[in-house]
Amino acid sequence: MPAETTASPGLLAQCFDAWSRYRDIVWYRTLAGLKSEARQNFLGYLWLLLEPAITTAIAYVVYSVIWNNGGTDRVVMLLLGTMTWQWFESAVTAGMTGIKGKLHVMLHFPLPKYIFPLVGVLTSTWKFLCMFLVVLVFCALAGHPPNGNFIYLPLVLGAQLTLIIGVAIPLAIAVTYFNDLLTIMNSLFRLMLFLSGVVFEANQVPPAARSYFYANPMAGLIESYRNIVQHNEPPIFAALGYAFAWGLVLMVIGLLWSRHIDGKILKHVKHHA
Repeated sequence: MPAETTASPGLLAQCFDAWSRYRDIVWYRTLAGLKSEARQNFLGYLWLLLEPAITTAIAYVVYSVIWNNGGTDRVVMLLLGTMTWQWFESAVTAGMTGIKGKLHVMLHFPLPKYIFPLVGVLTSTWKFLCMFLVVLVFCALAGHPPNGNFIYLPLVLGAQLTLIIGVAIPLAIAVTYFNDLLTIMNSLFRLMLFLSGVVFEANQVPPAARSYFYANPMAGLIESYRNIVQHNEPPIFAALGYAFAWGLVLMVIGLLWSRHIDGKILKHVKHHA
């Protein structure tokens, strides 16, 4: 038991040391991924802002104009939930394929394996920040301008990013052994979308079921975004701590697993490529 207690701090210290040595590579590959996606689109980087703007416009027309479903407040509520969930799903999915999809790099450079899912997560995070900026502008135009509680947004973003990284690293390793996990996770993401409060608010959940609802860390994060942006209220600090704790625990598990199979995973991926 004492060995386990000291393993995690020692591992995290090693990872921070590795991050200081490899962070330039992480940023370079993140920017390279963004440039690659921009080159594939005619509008390039402008598409990072146009895509969420178009999504916002469509949501407004469908929910407020066509369906007359609660007006702009309903659109704001849906957009905050949708964009938050989209960041989680897209970043975790990008991170999941990070190790298996970069076999050619690992053959030539003995880099820590967790770097590859981290690059996928950060690439998706940059795109989310562009989308989130557009959503905040729409919210301001819809009657929810920046307020004093916006100072808590970095805490919510940080808690969600920690959760995303924590989920992505062990899944990236698992996918190298179980390719069907990608399909399973895509189905699970569709289910979790409806269980995380994306299309409804937490106060609509029956009181008897709320403990189960909040067991999903994304539920509290989505509600925290809505509290800050839409309701001018502080986030749910307990939910932020819960999501951060989940992310940290899963991150440690992923890093321990990565270190354990570091010498074996390359042979396995090559054999099954």
